[in-house]
Amino acid sequence: MLLRQATMADLPEIEAIIRDGRDLLAAQSIDQWQGIYPNTAVLVDDIHQGWTVVLEEDHEILGTAAIIPGVDPTYRQIDGQWLTHDAAYLAIHRVAVSAHHHGRGLAGELFQRLFAQINQADHIESIRIDTHPQNMAMQHIIKKNGFTETGRIDLDSVGITDVQDLAYERLTTHIRPEHLFQTSLA
Repeated sequence: MLLRQATMADLPEIEAIIRDGRDLLAAQSIDQWQGIYPNTAVLVDDIHQGWTVVLEEDHEILGTAAIIPGVDPTYRQIDGQWLTHDAAYLAIHRVAVSAHHHGRGLAGELFQRLFAQINQADHIESIRIDTHPQNMAMQHIIKKNGFTETGRIDLDSVGITDVQDLAYERLTTHIRPEHLFQTSLA
């Protein structure tokens, strides 16, 4: 398996995987991704910005995610507290795997390969991600891959109202102690 940066030639397969994710969520009565988000314009912009990665095996795209350098507008305000402050971070958005390969642990594989690449960037101190409060499968994957739940965030900045996603953060090997929030023990 290979994790690589996506190109515009990958767009049809990425869109199909996003549709798979949308359909899976709809089948579970989860309203995440049930509107116009994420649409083709968002996916194209992600690719043009160099943010989209794909997990590929035998020339087939098995999964995708957008890896976006902070400051992420959706993460500026949190009902809770991030693990870090003033630290360089990456945000992971639009994670999806092919419906043809569910049950293979591909989301975990995607995360592990991402972490290996991110840990090579000595200036990145943490990774942030969020998901819908009803998306139990993604919550499980996020927690299983070392993220800590930090609170809830609004999605108003991306045009989604009336939902507060669960927010998570994972420290990298390059975290600087002065960027950690200190919690007091009672």
